[in-house]
Amino acid sequence: MKRVFAIKLEKQILLKELKSYTYVFMGSLLLSLAYALLIIPHHIVPGGILGLSIVVKELTGFSVGWIALLINIPLLLWGTKVLGAKTGIKTLFSMVLVSFYIDLITSITEGKIFVNDVLMSSIFGGVIIGVAVAIVMNAGATTGGNDILVRILSTRIKLPYNQLILIVDGIVIFLGTIVFADFTMAAYSIMAIVAISKTIEYFMKRSVQNKTILVFSDKNLLIQEEILLNKKSTDGILKLIHHDSNEKMVLVTRNNKKLEVVKNIIHKIDPNANITVLESNNVMN
Repeated sequence: MKRVFAIKLEKQILLKELKSYTYVFMGSLLLSLAYALLIIPHHIVPGGILGLSIVVKELTGFSVGWIALLINIPLLLWGTKVLGAKTGIKTLFSMVLVSFYIDLITSITEGKIFVNDVLMSSIFGGVIIGVAVAIVMNAGATTGGNDILVRILSTRIKLPYNQLILIVDGIVIFLGTIVFADFTMAAYSIMAIVAISKTIEYFMKRSVQNKTILVFSDKNLLIQEEILLNKKSTDGILKLIHHDSNEKMVLVTRNNKKLEVVKNIIHKIDPNANITVLESNNVMN
């Protein structure tokens, strides 16, 4: 019986990881499309490593993808301790995909401009990039580059994370303005950055929305004990509310990532447990 359960658990973990990598793939492809079709043709420099790569391409003639990879890989190796090995591997996967697809798409399109309106390109490009980054982040990875650089800098420079991002992006835009000799480009780049950050912020807020979980199991006491014993991994649990005579347990969790941890614990104790998840707008005290 234990062996059967172990096989089922391993299968669940494998399927979860495959799903996670599928999302990383989808997000990376979407990111590549946004850069290759909307951002790079107009020489918009939306900060970050890819923005810096667009500037370096203008100076050297090398492809954006290769430049980004050459910058990103050393940063990833340097920042592996910050990210953790699991996140680091997924981030490397995303980095390689983004670099490959940006170069592939730009070589096919030969830098052709598909949207003539630069303002629309910067705004819609920024929104699509924001969606893509949010997809990758929700899959437990990062798109690399800027995020890793800022995390490393934050350990050495005592400034808030958001301020460091603004400083790094500002330096990249400044370099782009000098290289392309176009002050209007700086304005469009800022618009793209705002669109990216606001889109990511929107999706990240949704991902941390409280969830109410209804657990129907005849092993709820054991499930509760296991959750309490795993406080390090279930610190997102806000409240174990109650049990009742119908074998129902109600609890509230902080976000989708913690929700998956809680589900795994429940199914570990009772593979036949019935779980219902509801949105929660307020936290019960």
